Amino acid sequence: MSAGMPSRVWRVYFRPLGSSAHWGSGSPFAMRGGGSTGSLLRTDIPSVSVACRVAKPEAVRRQARLGAFWSCYTLGFFIRLPLVLWAGIKSAVQRTSIFARTHRKRLDLLNGKLTILFLNGILPNTVPLLFGELFTAIIYDGVAIDPGSPKMRRSLARHLRQVKPKITKVIATHAHEEHVGNLNWLAEVTSGPICVSEMTARFLTPFKKLPWVRATIIGQPPNLKQPYHLLGETLDIESGYLQVIGTPGHCDDHVVLYDPKEKVLLAGDAFMGSYFATPNPDVDSRKWLLSLERLMELDIEILVEGHGHIHTLRADIPDFPGVVIRQDPKIAISQKLDYLRWLREQIEAGFQEGLPVRVIEASCFPWGRRTSWESCATDECIRLLSLGHFSRTELVRSFVRTNDDQLPTVYEIRISGGE
Repeated sequence: MSAGMPSRVWRVYFRPLGSSAHWGSGSPFAMRGGGSTGSLLRTDIPSVSVACRVAKPEAVRRQARLGAFWSCYTLGFFIRLPLVLWAGIKSAVQRTSIFARTHRKRLDLLNGKLTILFLNGILPNTVPLLFGELFTAIIYDGVAIDPGSPKMRRSLARHLRQVKPKITKVIATHAHEEHVGNLNWLAEVTSGPICVSEMTARFLTPFKKLPWVRATIIGQPPNLKQPYHLLGETLDIESGYLQVIGTPGHCDDHVVLYDPKEKVLLAGDAFMGSYFATPNPDVDSRKWLLSLERLMELDIEILVEGHGHIHTLRADIPDFPGVVIRQDPKIAISQKLDYLRWLREQIEAGFQEGLPVRVIEASCFPWGRRTSWESCATDECIRLLSLGHFSRTELVRSFVRTNDDQLPTVYEIRISGGE
């Protein structure tokens, strides 16, 4: 302690046993603050204000509040732990069952107009088994959409030998590895031209080097080869046309395809279930909200996700447990919008209060919400095995992306803001 500082400064917080009369005027302690809890200051020691400046009482109070928060959150985790474990085991059984039902299978729907090919591979199979994310290629009226990654090529080739479809075009909804890895190969074997958005073409020429975990499990896609065509506002198909609608959010180059005649939305990854908590690092949830609001304006009777799930109430789509979800697609999108809006409120409030990212993350997954503990085991497994590349933390960061820099806003605050 520096010269001139008091030798001792005591600040004692207590819950008094009696009234303030316990401390008489002759006591060296004086009561500060009313109610059942107050602070006692040693009144015979000078320069208390100097000590307060050194102690940074605001920082102490903030840390105390965060300590109480983490204590309660940790207690809530242990209270919910049996449910977390039960939900994790139940989810693992469901994932295994769905994987077994879809392994090497295909779905032919709408009198052959829509075909969903379930893709597999030795290492890619770990993803649906551990995380429940199926891999598919979709053929819609002669258009092959998102034909998988290089490590799923043998599976795709086996399907093509069995089905022998007439493919007139090869499309990618966005430039993620499990969607674009077979574009060149499929265009070569079918003579169908490649059609991608201008932004997707930029991302694929050259394709960025993937983190080693993703490259090992899914496979590093090759660079896009010429010739290829850029998508316009519509895409001609045998029975009419598809609308091409930009839907940034999952990633900046994402597009969806919509058939206004059949009222079918081929959503790619623009919709991945109403609840999705472990996004990739290039997700921008603010843009995703706007894209989902745009999709709400469409008349949708069948919504086909890029990873195989189908949302519909139409009777001409047969039941397929774990794949066909009997739900109005507009209701599913509306629920997703409600969830993202609630997250936005939570995250914005957290940043305004200057809370750390992990505290904001925890506030977005309160143990009182069923989805928080139901998905906890799976979400943390994804975080661990992806080395943090896909995580609940990325969900928080996805609401504070900057346009010019991938560095999350929260990191910019923590770097520039000192104590």
